[in-house]
Amino acid sequence: MIMKIIPYMMALLGVLLLSPVTGQEIAIGVKTPLQSDILKEERNLLISVPEGYEDGQKTRYPVIYILDGETNFNYLSSMYHYLSREPFGILPQAILVGITNTDRTRDLTPTATAKEKAFSGKRQAGFKGSGGNAAFMDFISKELFPFIEKNYRSNGFKVLIGHSFGGLAAINNLLEAPLFNAYIANDPSLWWDSELLIRKSENTQQDFKGIRLFLAQANNARVRNVKDDEHEIAIGKFKTLLEQGRLANLQWKYAFYEEDDHGTVPLPGNNDGLRFIFAPYRWNVRNALKDPETIRQHFDQLSADMGYKFQPTELFFKKLMEIAAERSTPQILEQIKAIEQHYYPQ
Repeated sequence: MIMKIIPYMMALLGVLLLSPVTGQEIAIGVKTPLQSDILKEERNLLISVPEGYEDGQKTRYPVIYILDGETNFNYLSSMYHYLSREPFGILPQAILVGITNTDRTRDLTPTATAKEKAFSGKRQAGFKGSGGNAAFMDFISKELFPFIEKNYRSNGFKVLIGHSFGGLAAINNLLEAPLFNAYIANDPSLWWDSELLIRKSENTQQDFKGIRLFLAQANNARVRNVKDDEHEIAIGKFKTLLEQGRLANLQWKYAFYEEDDHGTVPLPGNNDGLRFIFAPYRWNVRNALKDPETIRQHFDQLSADMGYKFQPTELFFKKLMEIAAERSTPQILEQIKAIEQHYYPQ
């Protein structure tokens, strides 16, 4: 009997060995080209929509714009999706847009300047072609924003995330003419052009009411084994100005990361920065399974705090009702359905 089975077993083994291993592709976003007349080049965008976006019809979301998209988009979109899972997420679901670089120094620096640096034992000027940030921000405001608003369901609330030169660009836009409601600046290069933005901060007369800034600083002095690091000196001066209230009515928070250097600080900085920006979103959603009216109360207060209309997503109601069907009374379930109709009437 065993001898008769062996040929069939060998044939099955052969099929398994020759068959390719197949699986389902996992995608966290799409790459979309956008032709820029302002920059006279094509720019690649990396765009991630939240869970339930395609199934929904009416939910509108904040948009988070990420500079250095080729470096920061993958980990940040994965982290954000995890922290915004419905219905128990601590961040609101959002659309993430990564902007990839073509000429990073040009796009992210506000002025044309040079800095002497050592290369192959010789002194030479660095940062050739710098100073194109004004055109880059025009691209964002006049081409990128309209593209996203036309093709995606945005609620109008915008966040900008930048690191190093990207952080420099973020704070420069904050000081010049804010295009965003909130900013995360990770170890920004505030030493640029003899601390240009420190001088701007000292002289600004703007009112920053309703704008949020999270400033992350790395422990570069220890890692680089130097006593006075230019990042730390300049960021320290900017922090002092914030403490003095020079940026009137700005909602801000600062964090120093003892164990992170310039290259690693965006990971904890973005995590903490997003939690700071969207702190009013966090609530005990389990209360809604006892008193569904707390849903409206929470999102009304959230909208007032953020200055923009925030509402529960269609996916929020779907998942909350699944839980309510198992754990709550039929009356509670009906109340949740009625509140869903308030936000999404048929």
